[in-house]
Amino acid sequence: MSTDLIALVRRRPDVHAVADGLVAMGEPLELRGGEPEPTRLYDAEGRLLVSIEDPVQVMLQSEVARLLGPELASRVSTPVWWVDVRAVGDLPDAVRIARKFTEALVHWVGGTSYPDGQPDAPALSWRATDPSEPDASPSSVEDTAFPGGVIGG
Repeated sequence: MSTDLIALVRRRPDVHAVADGLVAMGEPLELRGGEPEPTRLYDAEGRLLVSIEDPVQVMLQSEVARLLGPELASRVSTPVWWVDVRAVGDLPDAVRIARKFTEALVHWVGGTSYPDGQPDAPALSWRATDPSEPDASPSSVEDTAFPGGVIGG
């Protein structure tokens, strides 16, 4: 039986960039597929470990509540990008890779995960902020990323 995880993130995520990051950090994975088909992660022996569906934007809080419950929905502000991450069931390393991918996605783009989601975490990448949004002025982006607006001083 497969293990399903869901990432609810603030911006349309670059699934390939996060998966490439796992490879760069030493995970022996091969990426295949991608838009419009799912991105798939294979181990060094060519076995499918994880399938990642294309992100889908969810605009309504009620939809998150309907699908994942009111408790989680109360911790997530919409709109969010919903990313299904599915680990195959017969390979123990698959669940570890799926969790690592989901955690990395949430870490860099901001958001939470299901079923073991933490409170809505702030984005740790400056790329997660959309400067075209009215509340994302350059000064507010600077303050969150680098107090004082200066790196190292």
